Amino acid sequence: MKILVGITCYGTRNLAHVRTLIDAYRSMPFDVDIVVLSEAPKALPAGVQVRVGLPTPDPWSLGFAHRQLFADKAGDYDLFIYSEDDILVSEANIRAFLRAVQLLPPEVLPGFLRFELHPDGQKNYPDIHGPYHWEAASVRRAGEYVLARLSNEHSGCYLLTREQLARAIASGGFLVAPHRGRYDLLCSAATDPYTQCGFERVMCLSHLNDFELRHLSDAYVHRNGLVDADGAVVDGRSQQLMCGALLEVLRSQRPAGQLFRTKTALPTSLWDKSYHEPLRDDLLRLLPPGARRVLCVGCGSGATEAALVQRGVQVTAIPLDAVVARLLQDQGVYTVEPDFGRAFGALQRQQFDAIVLSEVLQHLPEPVGLLRRLKGLLEPSGVLIGSVPNLCAARRCAGRLLAKNKQRFRGMGDFSGTQMNLSSLSGTRRWLKAGGLAVLGMGYSAGPAPCAPRGRWSGLLPGAASAAHVLFVAR
Repeated sequence: MKILVGITCYGTRNLAHVRTLIDAYRSMPFDVDIVVLSEAPKALPAGVQVRVGLPTPDPWSLGFAHRQLFADKAGDYDLFIYSEDDILVSEANIRAFLRAVQLLPPEVLPGFLRFELHPDGQKNYPDIHGPYHWEAASVRRAGEYVLARLSNEHSGCYLLTREQLARAIASGGFLVAPHRGRYDLLCSAATDPYTQCGFERVMCLSHLNDFELRHLSDAYVHRNGLVDADGAVVDGRSQQLMCGALLEVLRSQRPAGQLFRTKTALPTSLWDKSYHEPLRDDLLRLLPPGARRVLCVGCGSGATEAALVQRGVQVTAIPLDAVVARLLQDQGVYTVEPDFGRAFGALQRQQFDAIVLSEVLQHLPEPVGLLRRLKGLLEPSGVLIGSVPNLCAARRCAGRLLAKNKQRFRGMGDFSGTQMNLSSLSGTRRWLKAGGLAVLGMGYSAGPAPCAPRGRWSGLLPGAASAAHVLFVAR
């Protein structure tokens, strides 16, 4: 079997990893040609071709330099592998891919999942973070395989057989100019075959170990368990729990539905609802000190909910789906079904000292209806606290700060077009009042990072017009 490998390598930081990749490919019992795409000449082992040149002046466009190479050689090789310079594709990965391709429908393209290693050997999965999640409704059987989709289609590499490459080229979505959209330039270079060439990317859940790729740089290990803008990346235990929950969905032991649409129609993932939101200290500071029974709505992997459980609070959650609910349950959180109708049916005889709504209202076509129903679950002295993104400020800043990405803001304010409300402080106040709630406090927050307390409701920042979030407290 003849294989053509294209490796993108910008600069010198990952040259040691590139040499590791070269050694790995050369140790395989295949006829492998390696081409390194670079912005400048590099000293690499003999026999490795270095192609120098950027498709555009933007350094991030280098990822697209392999496309024409693959097209020119489309009839000369059996398998084509593209990767970034720190993605180790093993012989076992290649054989697993080829076997799956033989057994799965031609429009189905097996994908890969990167992992990193902590110093103690524990795995870290950087591709499952922030809004990216396993899609519960996608799990199914195909012959000997159990398949499921991961909403993040980026893994820093892809494999295509000769036939698949021909299909990708014929689709018109492969030989395209460097571009960005929901993924940046570098990520788009590795995801286009999945997103715009007519394939469905699936993960072979039943054989997942065979489709895991070592991310040699371990670039995201330090984020695991820490607060950052994207949320904590998923560790090995969380991954096992979610994969187990997917199998339960397949056996009809868990529901396959999603609480609400978490992905906006905007060409960016910036405001998608996070499945792996960091600990929201800014919200927790708004809770009354005596709150002992708390309902959290639209929950992901549960950093905030787990913090409440550790305080001795009895936490009930309406999760985003039944897969991520497994993570909440593992942390001592009681969950109901990820369906508002059934959830309110299960909770109709209960009342709570506090209800937490973190980044939910902007994703609902009728947020006022939810607020009215939640008001009925509050104790007389209970409070509803929450946050929404400060999107009016973001739109005002678009021309000045994000001039190259104005399209990301086009159509904001039209829910039918964007699947997102243009949330703001004044708009949220109107929602709360229309929902029959009395506003006790509103303000701005920079997000999960601690912010200076002010006034009766600590954590609220008045007048921070460029802050990322609007916080509110109501009764």
